[in-house]
Amino acid sequence: MSRSDHKYLILSLSLGLTALLLGGAVGGWVVWRTAGAQLEDPEFLQKQLASVQPAEAKPAGGPPPALVRVALAQRKPFQPQREIVGRLIEVRKVTVASEVTGKIVAMPVEEGTSAIGGQTLLARIDDVWSRLAKERIEAQIQSAKVMLAFQTEELTRFQKLTNQNAITKSELELKQATVDELLATIRESETAIKEEDERTARSTIVAPFDGVVVAKHVEIGGHVTVGTPIVEIIATGELDARLMVPESVVNLLEVGQELAVWIDPLEEEVSGKVVSVTPYGPMASRTFPVRIRLDDQDGRLKAGMSATASIPMGQPREELVVSRDAVLVRPDGATVWVAITSEASETAEVQPVPVTVNSRMHDEYSVEPETASGRELLVDGATVVIEGAERLKPGQKVGIVQLDKSLAALAEKGRTTE
Repeated sequence: MSRSDHKYLILSLSLGLTALLLGGAVGGWVVWRTAGAQLEDPEFLQKQLASVQPAEAKPAGGPPPALVRVALAQRKPFQPQREIVGRLIEVRKVTVASEVTGKIVAMPVEEGTSAIGGQTLLARIDDVWSRLAKERIEAQIQSAKVMLAFQTEELTRFQKLTNQNAITKSELELKQATVDELLATIRESETAIKEEDERTARSTIVAPFDGVVVAKHVEIGGHVTVGTPIVEIIATGELDARLMVPESVVNLLEVGQELAVWIDPLEEEVSGKVVSVTPYGPMASRTFPVRIRLDDQDGRLKAGMSATASIPMGQPREELVVSRDAVLVRPDGATVWVAITSEASETAEVQPVPVTVNSRMHDEYSVEPETASGRELLVDGATVVIEGAERLKPGQKVGIVQLDKSLAALAEKGRTTE
């Protein structure tokens, strides 16, 4: 290495060492200033202390208690029932047909039109031919009456001639037959007039009973003959719930028996009476048609709606009853969550109780706890969760919302009794 190269290397090393020392000094100064600022910041110091604090010393936190709705378990008389699904059908349905021949000249109803029996016009058929036929018959009657008057006078004259032996008796009888024939013709024509009057009257078709038009088969301008369907109409005011009752239950029903019927679309329960139990049904399904007569609730019930009737299966007996919503039914069994409340806390602790469902009604189940601990928790007056139980865990704290005061009072009474 030459002398100049040696000097250049020494100079480069000196400059690099100097730059390194200056960078370290500047970096140390920046770190010192930053650390000083953080040590003077109370929020930073609190966060650092919390990060190194032991887990057991950390304050309790986490999400707020889950919110649930509750009801009360009650021990009361409970009658086992079986639910049979059916549908609402009309009590009366008729196809109104034409009784005359002619053209439809008026039809002011449509599907869904309400009709009043004997008043609402369904259709009017042109009656011009009936009116013309009536006029023709009336003219024939008038002609026959004129002829009858003449023949009656002739008969009187023939009777005098017969008394004088001027004509034979057979001639008198022939004249009498002529008069009788005219009288018969007049009576026949008068009957024909009544027929045309009736035909004219029946050209105006009105509703046979109070109901609703559900189908139209003709329109204005159409030609109909005797028997042509005009409209279909169903009665209003009453409906039947038609059920196909299994053979094991049908003998529990009697005509006149009152039953509760749940109307599924309206989510309402109505009462009805059994009006018929047909002793013949499909052999394949071994069910029998049963009709329950219901009031149509001012038209709110409609034919075709689904309905569920509750059929009593035995005598009422004392059982522990909970709301249907309180029972969680899963493949591994049924569970009722009991909320254990206390006066000192606004929250409650929930515990699951495995149960056996003994009987069912539409909105209530009779249950029996399967374990000894469950029988201590699920008692008369116990508070049970009816909404929000799907994600609960044993011992979890919950908040109770929309707890009815009367229910709370009853629950407190139940705890005091225990």
